[in-house]
Amino acid sequence: MVVDLETTGGSPAECSITEIGALKLRGGECLGTFETLVNPGVPIPPLITVLTGITEAMVLPAPRVDEVLPAFLEFLGGAVIVGHNVRFDVSFLDAALRARGEAPLANRRIDTMALARRLVRDEVPNLKLQTLARHFRTSREPFHRAFADAAATGEVLHGLLERAGTLGVLGLDDLLALPSIRAHPSASKLRLTARLPREPGVYVMRDAGGRVLYVGKATNLRARVRSYFSGDDRRKVPQLLRETATIDHLVCRSPLEAAVREVRLVQR
Repeated sequence: MVVDLETTGGSPAECSITEIGALKLRGGECLGTFETLVNPGVPIPPLITVLTGITEAMVLPAPRVDEVLPAFLEFLGGAVIVGHNVRFDVSFLDAALRARGEAPLANRRIDTMALARRLVRDEVPNLKLQTLARHFRTSREPFHRAFADAAATGEVLHGLLERAGTLGVLGLDDLLALPSIRAHPSASKLRLTARLPREPGVYVMRDAGGRVLYVGKATNLRARVRSYFSGDDRRKVPQLLRETATIDHLVCRSPLEAAVREVRLVQR
């Protein structure tokens, strides 16, 4: 679900929400929308009014955030939260939830700004939503109103997903890990992991001449091999990835079978 907020300022401890906009997307189809002004209970600074166009007269008859949150949480459900600089939006929602004595959001989240930094940073002058919307020629133009910005963010996400596909990103777990993986010097070889299943098995890394460089086992082949491009800081890993040209794999019925096959392959 793509979310965007407008607020009275930048600090969730001192400022309040003035507007919430969200839309649920699945496979490029919009399944539902959520849009409401919110009475912040505090004056709106003139600079914020100039930026967003939201005035105190507009929010005066609007519901307070306490009244809005239950309907918003029902709309959100267990969906993945997508936002541009999503940490900002979630921090305000979490602050409002804590004020109600409720737990912060546990939903997984995707930041289009972080994805853009990894995928198109060399193609754009900055990572602002307006800049990325122009870059991907979105049909919706962001103009600092919650729903319009959320809709534009959704289109930017689809543009980024097309780019991510060239790096072997085929599922949510791949996408969540991409911001850290893409910075790896051997990230172009992520395409070698595209055929790896999320099942137990053994994998064999080979160089351009077919020579075996490394044999390993995994309970999830795809996750394990892709982890070399992000969280594995062992000294020999960078050289291993530089020399790897192909990655073979064999699916096993259980982690135990994978462990046995690994031993046999290493001995061979």
